[in-house]
Amino acid sequence: MKLVEVDKKFASDEEYFSFEEASELKHELINGNLYEMSGSSKYHNKLERFIANFLEGILNNNEYEIFIEGFKVKTPSGNFFYPDVIVCANTAEPYYTDEPILLVEVLSETTRKFDLTDKFIQYQQIPTLQYYLCVEPEQQVIFFYFKNENGEWLAETFTKDESIIELPTLNISFSVKDVYQK
Repeated sequence: MKLVEVDKKFASDEEYFSFEEASELKHELINGNLYEMSGSSKYHNKLERFIANFLEGILNNNEYEIFIEGFKVKTPSGNFFYPDVIVCANTAEPYYTDEPILLVEVLSETTRKFDLTDKFIQYQQIPTLQYYLCVEPEQQVIFFYFKNENGEWLAETFTKDESIIELPTLNISFSVKDVYQK
């Protein structure tokens, strides 16, 4: 990610949304600064799309919406991010949700450290968020962060085909093999 200097701060969320619509590149808004999003590889893009379609298939109801890369999530501190996949309750906002339940990031060399640290710290502040999946595109590794019944965040790492990832709030579970089937 690259910091992009802008000569003014956005007066409102709507001003930022207008800027994004007119821009050829996507930018995350973090602490009032714009960060240009890098492009993704073919495999990254295919994996992202597959995960979204897979989740849509197993959720199979109208209670949740699933969005991919072009839809934003807003944190309580007013920052906007573009997760690769978002699962949330039906939202009325046209450009973002501030009530995600599951966020998925497909990691890359340029975003891995940020996704696993700084972005996760921001995401933890979202009260509705229950699950954060970080998926390695080049090898079979899923970092799974989840909030327990005490509101504490815990982590597990999955690498084996038969390992099961459970998301009880969404009433679904799936194997690592399900995510990496090609």
